[in-house]
Amino acid sequence: MLKPQRKIIRKEIKRDPFLETIDKIEYNFEQNRKTYLYIALGLIAVIISGNFLLNKQSQKDIDSNSALGIALVAFDNEDYENAKFQFETILSDFSGTNSSNIANYYLGKISFENNGLIKAESYLNEYLNNSEPDILIPGTIKILSNIALKNNEFDKAIKLLDRGLRLGLDNNISNEFKLLKVSILIEQDKIEISQNILNEILLEKKLPIHLKQRSEELIGMM
Repeated sequence: MLKPQRKIIRKEIKRDPFLETIDKIEYNFEQNRKTYLYIALGLIAVIISGNFLLNKQSQKDIDSNSALGIALVAFDNEDYENAKFQFETILSDFSGTNSSNIANYYLGKISFENNGLIKAESYLNEYLNNSEPDILIPGTIKILSNIALKNNEFDKAIKLLDRGLRLGLDNNISNEFKLLKVSILIEQDKIEISQNILNEILLEKKLPIHLKQRSEELIGMM
């Protein structure tokens, strides 16, 4: 015999956009994973060739860049165990190099996807605190804020998103951060602040359709 469906209360309905926004951000990041990878590989090639021409690259830098390239290929091929081993080796053998810092990011992502939230947070904070704004910073902040949300640390998640907003990132990425922030603020019943942020987003003339739709969804739940 089928059990009668439990009535969904208003609080649960209100929570749906919050969870959906997190899922959409994770999906968006996955859709752009190859782009991030190719850019990272391109940056490595530029660094290698540029430093070679200037005769300023040490053997340690050359070896670390080569090792990073191998690790990124393994990651892109979804050979995560091998990639994890390669990234860990880079951390131990090439400490202090740019490659080792990039390894922190990918180890954080692998740990996060395997529910190792404590390790993921440690790796990603190491990357975030030792990097200039680059193509991996938005993903780093998104994952760290997601970890905070999973731990019900809403204020911590907001602080991370605000940190991202201060970096002057791409406008669409900034709006992604604002929408996630609004989801959290709605959970905290901070309706007026949420409304102001959403109005600001919707006033943009070239706002992508998916961001407009998500903004309107959030307005409808307040």
